[in-house]
Amino acid sequence: MVASNVSRALVNLMEGATDTTLDQVVTCMTRLAGENTVRGMMVQQGCLSACIQMTRTENPSKAEEKAFRQAQHCVGKLLVTTNPGLLTVSQRIGSIQPLMQLIKDSKSTDLQQFEALLSITNLASYYDDETKNKIIAERGIPVLSYAMFSGHEMVRRAATESMSNLIPHPDIMKHFREPDQLKIWVAFAGEFQENFECARAAAGCLAMISQDPPIALQLSKMKTAGEMIANLLKCGNLEIMHRILALVLNLSNDGEDCKKFIISTGSLLFLESYVGSYHDGEKVKDLEFDPGEEGLMNVTIEIAKEIIRKYN
Repeated sequence: MVASNVSRALVNLMEGATDTTLDQVVTCMTRLAGENTVRGMMVQQGCLSACIQMTRTENPSKAEEKAFRQAQHCVGKLLVTTNPGLLTVSQRIGSIQPLMQLIKDSKSTDLQQFEALLSITNLASYYDDETKNKIIAERGIPVLSYAMFSGHEMVRRAATESMSNLIPHPDIMKHFREPDQLKIWVAFAGEFQENFECARAAAGCLAMISQDPPIALQLSKMKTAGEMIANLLKCGNLEIMHRILALVLNLSNDGEDCKKFIISTGSLLFLESYVGSYHDGEKVKDLEFDPGEEGLMNVTIEIAKEIIRKYN
């Protein structure tokens, strides 16, 4: 259908259409966008720009609301996997407002919020400051923070990843310097058994922001952070361990207070045992790892050795 320009025809049908027709057109677009291989073609044929333009109407009537929400969802579906670098500036920046509106809309479904969050995560990964500035300007920090407490675990994970991708914007770093906010992220990272993907995202975020001296110092004062580090180092999952080792390494670079904190967690004893159990590429004893993770295991061993050297 997309190869036959059906999506371009749908865009043309939107001009002067009734509310009912608009609803059906954007519903069709959203269903087409469920196939990730056609999203780029749909963007080229004008679907993204048309949906963005449609959601700019202020104070929509009740009859228009459903179609507008569907258009916002279509924007979300189109941008889940689309490379932000291939979009025009107006498409990339213009997409953010409808996505944020969908995330904070109490009438949107978990699926709509999840896909909108994935798209925000994708857009926030783009290297320019303008995109991150626009997300922040659309009350991105409070909206995404609220979504982190959704009742659906996939929504929580996507919101956590979205927040992580805003680093190192000054406003998000200021947000993380608040002790109460750090406690939330430490708690999320510690829930790897309940929600692994969310915990992985939170641990990755902590690893990145711990390069900031004020944040590193705050973490070193938190008992829960010490417990989280000790537990996750021994969790047996290399992806989690890699992130926590990066966190420990950053803290080890940040003064005596942080170094004492790491010692108090018992991490050094574990790391010495971990490194000592690894000889010439052999698997670490007593820990079960996937055979395909050998490269990541080598990385974790090297980070562990670097941390140990700092204390010797």
